[in-house]
Amino acid sequence: MNWNMNNTNNIPGPHIDDDLKWKAKIFIAFVFVLFTILLLRLMNMQVFKGSYYESLARNNRIRIVSIPAQRGKILDRNMEVLADNRPAYNLIAIPEDISDVSSIAHRLAEILGSDEEDMVQRIREAKKRPYNPVALAKDISFHQMASIEAQLYTLPGVSIDATSERDYVLKELGSHVLGFLGEISRKQLDDLKHGSPYAPGDPIGKTGVESICEETLRGTKGVRIFEVDAMGRKTKILDEKPPVPGQDVVLTIDKRLQLAAYKSMAGRAGSVVAMDPRTGDILAMVSSPGFDPHVFLRPMAPEVWKGIVEDPMHPLENRPIRGQYSPGSVFKVIIAALALRNNFITPQDTVYCPGAYSLGDSTFKCWRRGGHGNVDLVSALAQSCDVYFYVLGERLGIDRISAFCLDLGLGRPTGIEFKDELSGLVPTKEWKYRRFGEQWHKGESVITAIGQGFTLVTPMQMAKVMSSVVNGGNVMTPRILASTEINMERTLNIREADLAVIREGLKAVVESEKGTARAVRDPNFAMGGKTGTVQVVSGYTSNLPDQSDLPYKIRDHAWFFGFSPVENPEIVAVAIIEHGGSGSSIAAPVVRDVIKEYYACKGPGDEQVCQDNR
Repeated sequence: MNWNMNNTNNIPGPHIDDDLKWKAKIFIAFVFVLFTILLLRLMNMQVFKGSYYESLARNNRIRIVSIPAQRGKILDRNMEVLADNRPAYNLIAIPEDISDVSSIAHRLAEILGSDEEDMVQRIREAKKRPYNPVALAKDISFHQMASIEAQLYTLPGVSIDATSERDYVLKELGSHVLGFLGEISRKQLDDLKHGSPYAPGDPIGKTGVESICEETLRGTKGVRIFEVDAMGRKTKILDEKPPVPGQDVVLTIDKRLQLAAYKSMAGRAGSVVAMDPRTGDILAMVSSPGFDPHVFLRPMAPEVWKGIVEDPMHPLENRPIRGQYSPGSVFKVIIAALALRNNFITPQDTVYCPGAYSLGDSTFKCWRRGGHGNVDLVSALAQSCDVYFYVLGERLGIDRISAFCLDLGLGRPTGIEFKDELSGLVPTKEWKYRRFGEQWHKGESVITAIGQGFTLVTPMQMAKVMSSVVNGGNVMTPRILASTEINMERTLNIREADLAVIREGLKAVVESEKGTARAVRDPNFAMGGKTGTVQVVSGYTSNLPDQSDLPYKIRDHAWFFGFSPVENPEIVAVAIIEHGGSGSSIAAPVVRDVIKEYYACKGPGDEQVCQDNR
């Protein structure tokens, strides 16, 4: 359109004329049509062509196969890789293209060195979904892959798929935290709703983080549509939708502390939990002995599975959250806090320990047969005087003890993300009557006060409770996932001055000359803590300094909890060694090693802080 600049009548007004409006409509319509075409193209493979391709598939012309998604990595708090993926080869079959099941199964089993009947069963099971590819064998060797590739022309319906396999960097060191992958079971497939993203043979998280973060880690499968010849061999790719990789998951775990804890356990049965008392972050979570999670990635021989489940050391048991033990003398910390809170004692009050405590017709011995003499709260904690806490147990009674334990969080799961956490046991009068049909006796309150009797706790519970005692009374929910929001459940009704006295007593356990854990003092940092020894067979191992000559199953369990720095704790660590003997000589060095590694991991600017906190 030509404009005459000298003719003001031709100058357009503020509104677009009809001609411009018409052109704008044409442009908008063009954009709409173009957008619609693009949208239809995206939907084409999934919706409109779906039935068409399926019809062709029934006529043996094309195949629709899923493309596995790369699983997300699992990382520690410093972004160190804990679980990764490595290249692998899987043996894939499209059941519809296998007419002679027995012959194909025989030849594949021969190449793979596997059970022929099992191969037959896998193919027949897969024929229930004949057009869906199924993995007959995963992570086959390069030699096996080459042998099959060379014979593919005589193996209709069989192909090799280059994929990835899970790789657990820590192997058994992180087995209970990370968990493991396994083939989805028939029951799991049946339980899932229609439209499930899983097919037979697919991996799925069975335990640990692999299970609780399954939806995040697994990603979304892609789809490939290709044409095949009469032998079922691929001839041309018709369409493809790439898979969407799974998302990475970051843990609160520190890989270096995990390694230090597992190494210090030295294969002994037990567990270690290290927690940041300020946030609830789990810095290390070790169950010993562990297991190699790689063995679950493929079908397991019956004899291998039998060897694992019948192992007397129970490597599959996740002890930090499922091991339930009497707390031993570590429980004295709880009794001290309760007695101070309820004004049953002052820090200066003393109790005379002659080596035993009499209640009615019963006599309860102190671990130190000659007695401790007069002890106040700090010295009673430092020397773990039983008589001092026998007195408190009788005064407090089981009702107050049980109520306080429940307030601390004992007797129920800690709230950590794992699904199968056990609750432990907080005994009450009512519980005993329901369980045994008997009344509660005062003597049972006495032994409860030193962590014997009916009380049961998990190491995770003890880490949570001890953190709340040393951090100023804040009850923090433990968390293993960095994405989980930090949660302070509540603040205990305990005076800060009383908690400070308890910390002083716990520091004396390690730092004083009479402390029961003085042997684990480290010149580079100050540490507080509490020893604990739990009799497995009552009276059998009492007061034996060395139990190494005793039968394993009757040796005492050994506890220790430690924390550092003493005034403003950054780390709490709890260790229990089953049938380990003395808490001071067996469990305390494990906790010392973990805390020592914690300081070794801190930056140069923090090293002076470590020194200043002595």
